[in-house]
Amino acid sequence: MKIIERQETPNPAALKFIMDGPVTEGKPESFTLDEEDEYHGNNALAKALFAVGAMEVFLCDNCVSVTMFNESAWQYFINDVIFAIETHLSPEAKKAVAEKEKKESVLDRIDVSEFPGFSDDEKRNVIDDLMEEMVRPTLANDGGGMEVLRVEGNEVWIKYQGACGSCPSSTGGTLRGIEKVLKGFLSPELSVKIT
Repeated sequence: MKIIERQETPNPAALKFIMDGPVTEGKPESFTLDEEDEYHGNNALAKALFAVGAMEVFLCDNCVSVTMFNESAWQYFINDVIFAIETHLSPEAKKAVAEKEKKESVLDRIDVSEFPGFSDDEKRNVIDDLMEEMVRPTLANDGGGMEVLRVEGNEVWIKYQGACGSCPSSTGGTLRGIEKVLKGFLSPELSVKIT
């Protein structure tokens, strides 16, 4: 698998690499270091990228987003990152189907007027599905993503991934956009919190 394009992201320490084929089987994947700056997972690509200074790796569709420990690290490690990406992608990813069939919207499956009465877990599942449909594709275009961690009443707790993690707009415009989607489609009482 080869890199066909390299793009800057709003986060100057992160770059997005567009591949000539899919790198995931539909669901984004995010890999980060623990509090001691160690990686304990088994993803070979993430392990190789962390070895050359990456702090976060985000895989989505045909993109690999890499956030380095700082912006200037790219001038020293760009070739190592490119080598790791092109040689460590799994054979399974090459076989993933590039075209996804259109799915029914979560809004077709629920009665929105009943949403406020859902349990926190039910709300979280609906919100996560709505984010998958309406928000994550946009974030992926900038090399990032987000995870819905939990819902407590009307408070939705999220965590940014990839380039979105340390992007200045993640606490401003992006957050307002996510909240606008939730308020407009599900309930005007919802608010979004970042962890």
